[in-house]
Amino acid sequence: MRPSGWLLLAQLCICAALGASAVLYVHYLSPFDSGFCGPTGGCEAARRSALAYFGNPATPSISLPLFAMLAFAGLLGLSARRRPEAAASAGGGLAGLWREPSLTLFAASGLGAAVALGLIGYQALVLGEYCWLCLVVDGATLLCALFSFLYASAVRRTGEAGPSPLYAASWAVIAGLIVAGPFVWDAVRPLPPVPNAITALYQPGKINIVEFADFECPFCRRLHARLGPLLAEYGDQVHFVRKHRPLWRHPHAARAARAAVCAAAQGKGEVMANRLFEVDLSHEEIDRLGVELGLDTAAYSRCLEAEETTAALDRDAALLPDEQLKGLPTTFVGAKEFLGVPSEAALRDAMDKARRPAPLALSGTVYSSALIALLAVAGVVGRRRGQEAGR
Repeated sequence: MRPSGWLLLAQLCICAALGASAVLYVHYLSPFDSGFCGPTGGCEAARRSALAYFGNPATPSISLPLFAMLAFAGLLGLSARRRPEAAASAGGGLAGLWREPSLTLFAASGLGAAVALGLIGYQALVLGEYCWLCLVVDGATLLCALFSFLYASAVRRTGEAGPSPLYAASWAVIAGLIVAGPFVWDAVRPLPPVPNAITALYQPGKINIVEFADFECPFCRRLHARLGPLLAEYGDQVHFVRKHRPLWRHPHAARAARAAVCAAAQGKGEVMANRLFEVDLSHEEIDRLGVELGLDTAAYSRCLEAEETTAALDRDAALLPDEQLKGLPTTFVGAKEFLGVPSEAALRDAMDKARRPAPLALSGTVYSSALIALLAVAGVVGRRRGQEAGR
């Protein structure tokens, strides 16, 4: 194969790694809502690993996928370099390496391949799980190094400069489209429909929020601390409904849920819920809260054991049965479903969108077709420009 053929294969591998890195970056920014990876499995194990973030994990924008995107963008730029006229007569050393684009690309991609092998080993030996997107990045990096070696060998054997098949500006446009693609898709992708049982709880003209929580779940407690101030800020604009899904592995969760139902029967459901999220739960503490809040203690005690309370919790569970419940907390904000603890910015964005008409959403077919068409146009134009520049 001619040098330009090996170079094109290497560049396509770089584009694949760049795209997968961009998808990972979007997932890291919004791990429970990106639509690219699930909340469990290898992708999530990699995101929670010690190598995922640089500095504070609370700042998800400074992450390994961000540096990967920058590295692959730079590698693509290196691959589009043309050999200077004086390169053939250049001496050895670093100057000679830089002046020969094929050697520069091989050296850079070889370094990337060493990092890729290390990351694959980290997944296998430390995490014990594999992130499929990480494997796409690492696999494409290894293939890029192989094709770069074959490209450099072909240049050395034939003496041809092996220029990039596309004009450098076209690779910049293609890289921009590849990186922008996951961000645009994340913004315009159609959301899965909210179950009818949930929308039946909505009130017209309101920001509707339905939360499924467990008072003993640590993530539910974190969400309560984050969502509470927003509910107070938006005030009467919000219609908030809390539904109870106590998990069997939390020993005090079921009694806490019953306490919330019983307090609501006496008009103090939200006050009780706030206290249940704050205290260290125990049966004694749950009983004491009834006294603290000034409930009719006799009625409260009867309610805690009543079949009607059990039926109320069963009705809550029926709204989002086990086969639909992916985890707790699960929160519906208008048309958006959150699993886990979203950021304040994500919650605020969903609440603002919930009070506006729904935007036009693109189907996967339309979006993919548009992206492929743009990439094809960039490739054709770049090919023609490259041919003109090579004359």
